[in-house]
Amino acid sequence: MNSIKLLFTCFLAVVILNSCEKESPDFIINQSSNLVENLSKVKLVDKNGNIKSTQDIKNIWQDELRSEGIIVNLATFLVLETFDEVNNKFYFLKTTSENNEVETGAFLYPTSDSNVYRLGSKQCTCVGCPNGCKLRVNGTVCSCSSCPKDTSKKCTKTETVIID
Repeated sequence: MNSIKLLFTCFLAVVILNSCEKESPDFIINQSSNLVENLSKVKLVDKNGNIKSTQDIKNIWQDELRSEGIIVNLATFLVLETFDEVNNKFYFLKTTSENNEVETGAFLYPTSDSNVYRLGSKQCTCVGCPNGCKLRVNGTVCSCSSCPKDTSKKCTKTETVIID
């Protein structure tokens, strides 16, 4: 009986660990990294086709945030996979600040080259508390979780409308 419990526990642990981190053909999903290149098996380009590295993305988004009055050092990246109401798949590149108080990101769009995705403009930003105010994406809609009630900090969401 104990060996059955042990076997079941091991099986359950493997299932849980594998469900936390998913791999798509193009991205490693739901795994944080300091480098976008560790999460992407494809090239990320801007709207002009210029390849963008982790440092390029950090610089662009930190400059955009600075122009919005938010001084931040972006630290970690995460690729999210999401689906809309008709089951179309979307990828979203999210980054979190060193102090965990700012999360921002943009959608990734496939191009005609199967090895390249276009990085959309920074779209959603959540600013608030380090233990709340988390950026979430559902389909093409962004939202922020609230800050805990035991803090005086509030969560603020800003969203950019992209017209290409």
